[in-house]
Amino acid sequence: MPIYTKETIKNRLPWVEIHDWEFFVLGRAMAAGVPRQHSTDADESGHKPYWGYMQDNPLQPYRRIEKTYPSERIQIISGTVAVETANGRFTLNKRDYIDVPDEGLTIVGASSGMPEIAHIKGDWKRTIRSEVFYTDPTMMCDYHYHDGNEYWVIFRGNFELDFAGRKIPVGPGTLMAAGAGLEHGVLNPPQALQAIVMAMPLDVGDCRDGHLVRDKHGAPQIHREMTPEAWAQLDALSVGEIGDPFPVMTSEDVAR
Repeated sequence: MPIYTKETIKNRLPWVEIHDWEFFVLGRAMAAGVPRQHSTDADESGHKPYWGYMQDNPLQPYRRIEKTYPSERIQIISGTVAVETANGRFTLNKRDYIDVPDEGLTIVGASSGMPEIAHIKGDWKRTIRSEVFYTDPTMMCDYHYHDGNEYWVIFRGNFELDFAGRKIPVGPGTLMAAGAGLEHGVLNPPQALQAIVMAMPLDVGDCRDGHLVRDKHGAPQIHREMTPEAWAQLDALSVGEIGDPFPVMTSEDVAR
């Protein structure tokens, strides 16, 4: 069960269809002509009495996405956005998604809050499911496998993935690549966790959909390679050293 960060994904196994990802938030348009209620000028000592207010440094309420990978998907995690494409403008709400067309698209915040968005890139041909996944200490994810590849792009929560008799630490900003036949689960989630889950076409075994478990469906046949390097990468992971919290905002994000 390969677990990748944005750095290690560069050395992904050949069957892994997700190549990169990002999470970002959109601001909302500030009302024109509304004066600030305070000064942001420094006093004689250089001290600024106010800083960090959204009306002083608002986030961009839109983002232009140019397609650079064979497949790219925009998935809405929270809030509402308007999407502008060559074919028109329409609205996406929480859990909705759109595949980026060749000519690209523009996303505009369309709610009173700040929508959270995932942008996932790779070379998949199609998916049979794309969803915002949630679990917490009251809802374990059973130990199971699939007859096709499945990917989790985690954006909230730290937990231990159960895989091959191991407890593997996983955190925000990482990708779990569950290749066909590789059993996995989260049997003791210590906190709420959320991820974008993408299920690829069923292409091995009996092509059965959903969670498959040994006592009902038989022992899995491993259909995706796990190299010694991939095992070593898992052994190197440690809690608290994985990925970045959501959202990851940089000065470049704010300037877009």
